[in-house]
Amino acid sequence: MAPLVLGRPDLEQVPAVAAALEQLVEQSMALRSPTGGWPTDLPQTPETLGAYLSEETWELLDALQATQLSSPSSTTPGIVPITVLVPHLLWMLASGGYEIMRLIEGVRASVFEPDGQGTAHIVRLVPVLILTVEDARYALDLVTQTDPVPCLHLTETAGLRLLENDLDDRSWRCRDLLEQVAQILSYAQPELSPLLGDRCSVEALRPFQTWQPATLSLHLHLARMEAPSPLRPSGSSETSLNALYRPPDEKQPSRADAGFTLDDFASTLIEDPGDATAGVLGNWLTFTNESWIQAFLNACAQRIVAQNLPQIAISDCGESDTSELLRQREVFCNLVTYSATDLVQGVNGLFKHTFVHEPLLVADLWPRLRWYLAQSSERVMQLMGGVSTQVLPPGLSWQQGNLYLRPLMQLTTAQRSWIIDLSRGRLLPTSPLALPADAAVDIADAPWRNPLTVAELTALIDRDLGTYTPAIAALRQGTSIHLHRLDAEAGCQPGQLTLDWCFTLQTSL
Repeated sequence: MAPLVLGRPDLEQVPAVAAALEQLVEQSMALRSPTGGWPTDLPQTPETLGAYLSEETWELLDALQATQLSSPSSTTPGIVPITVLVPHLLWMLASGGYEIMRLIEGVRASVFEPDGQGTAHIVRLVPVLILTVEDARYALDLVTQTDPVPCLHLTETAGLRLLENDLDDRSWRCRDLLEQVAQILSYAQPELSPLLGDRCSVEALRPFQTWQPATLSLHLHLARMEAPSPLRPSGSSETSLNALYRPPDEKQPSRADAGFTLDDFASTLIEDPGDATAGVLGNWLTFTNESWIQAFLNACAQRIVAQNLPQIAISDCGESDTSELLRQREVFCNLVTYSATDLVQGVNGLFKHTFVHEPLLVADLWPRLRWYLAQSSERVMQLMGGVSTQVLPPGLSWQQGNLYLRPLMQLTTAQRSWIIDLSRGRLLPTSPLALPADAAVDIADAPWRNPLTVAELTALIDRDLGTYTPAIAALRQGTSIHLHRLDAEAGCQPGQLTLDWCFTLQTSL
């Protein structure tokens, strides 16, 4: 069993590693692009790709080795409260891929049971965290933060076809789709692999007891959403994981009292799907700035490789640093690089970023940009979902409410301009009233350093976006597009797409 490892790898922040990583990904993406000159009679495999990337691969391996020698990483595990672990695991899952986020939130799908006809349902991905100690087993649905409801889970042999416009509409067996999700997560969030595999070895501290050896695992299911959750039978052997951090006599917290979950973030979706085609949202958009497109695709692939740098790095360079070990590291690096480029621009991947290469509805673009923003860091997603806070604007008294990070997309042509709230996918007549930069903010949810100003919060968000999603952050300066307006005789019009973000407060009554 593997130990539990949390936290975003920071090896890519080392200048030498970052430069080598960027060069490796850029070269591999260029080779595999439609115009990259790849021989038509040579199959694209990790081995054939690696033959063209030997120099770039070894530059990355050498940079990682030098970094590990100069500052060896500590593997000492820390104490992680369940209240911190649960939202972190949820963010790791949701940031693994746009379609994974959509599946967690719930999507329309046709479900075909082996012994019945197809029926339409709202289906969601259910991640269940299981902690096993010697005398008990605890299970928790990470999304609802309640007990899982197995009677709603789809069987592995059930057929499934997603009905959303922006998702792959091929037919799947539930087992195959879950395996595909797990495979994507193994590259996009490799720290989850031990949890999704043979379980992690941990020590658990339950209330009024001593530390005990335990195992932690994460199981993925697909389930229907619309059926009511049945009451659990008395004497059930699966206790809610909430019991690990709640006194035995304390009542189950209501959803209003629970901490931030993905449901809070998902609540920013539009309530009325019919609104999604209103006005410019029903028109088609094409990105035309090829340099931004390539920067975007390269950044997506680079992020996937960066997540795997701890596994690629050579941490022990003593007598065990043999030629065979080096060869294995090179092979693994080639595999990760190939998989990253395949996930980004491959023809067979379920989770692709190729929407920048083809026309798409504006109504399908805004949720993708919303995901790219949210997956940049856990605190970005938390702030987009809203946090309970007190705000002190200059010259006013303290105000209680929910603080929101509001990402705004502006589309501009020669004739007019539109502002779209990415939080809800709706047109705004004007920019929302943002909190002033010098307003003081006291956030109740952990982990935040109090107090902060809006300017300090904005700097944190800018840093996260610039570090982990630089191509999305670059949209603050704008990129060129073509907008095919269905309500205009001019048809396809050149324009500009710009992203911006601000903080707003929804006060409590």
